[in-house]
Amino acid sequence: MIFHVSIIEHSRLSGTRRVADDLYLIAHHESSGRPYLSLRSAGIGLAGGLLAELMATQTPAITLDRGYLIPRYRKNGAPVARYARPDDLVAGHVLDLIVAESASRPVRDWLLFLGQTATADVAGRLEHAGYLTRPAGRIPWRPRPLVPVEGDWSQCALLRAHGALDGTRTLTLYSALLAGLTVACGLGFRFADWSKAPARGTEEAVRMLPRPLRELIAQVQMAADAAVLSVRM
Repeated sequence: MIFHVSIIEHSRLSGTRRVADDLYLIAHHESSGRPYLSLRSAGIGLAGGLLAELMATQTPAITLDRGYLIPRYRKNGAPVARYARPDDLVAGHVLDLIVAESASRPVRDWLLFLGQTATADVAGRLEHAGYLTRPAGRIPWRPRPLVPVEGDWSQCALLRAHGALDGTRTLTLYSALLAGLTVACGLGFRFADWSKAPARGTEEAVRMLPRPLRELIAQVQMAADAAVLSVRM
């Protein structure tokens, strides 16, 4: 039994390999689950992560062009009767919503719309995957916050993002995308106390990404910045 548990713990150190999941873990404290961002800013960032999951594949389900989100599965303004849906229920639901729209919409609209539920959707996915849990509370009917099952699993998400900024490591598309979204939604401070390895700037890392993903990160940053300004005004 101990050997079995150790295998599970080791496998979960590598994460789910879904960028929105890693971004959620970075956006919350590794032991208390306390959020580092406002609900709106976190929602925008996680909405960007969910869109990125549909874009960063060998056959992207959606793309970005001049600020507009464009699904592949639409013909003459109508959804294709059958199309390849992701195995993941959350990503599949997002794709269904996009395909069902009669016209392409600005990605900013999608970030704000999906951002209303993205935090809860991604948290539910991580809870189902065993990365988050609801500890028992003294008052049964009081809502219990989700917390990471293991702090190391959350720290590994931050390590994966920081890998894009470590000049001694090979830059990957996943780490560049995760680092770009981390900074774009306002979590760049999470990198402050990490390794002293030769630094690679976030902008340099993001430049290696395909144009649609670079544009997505820029749109996330603009929407997140606007959300912060609206609170301060």
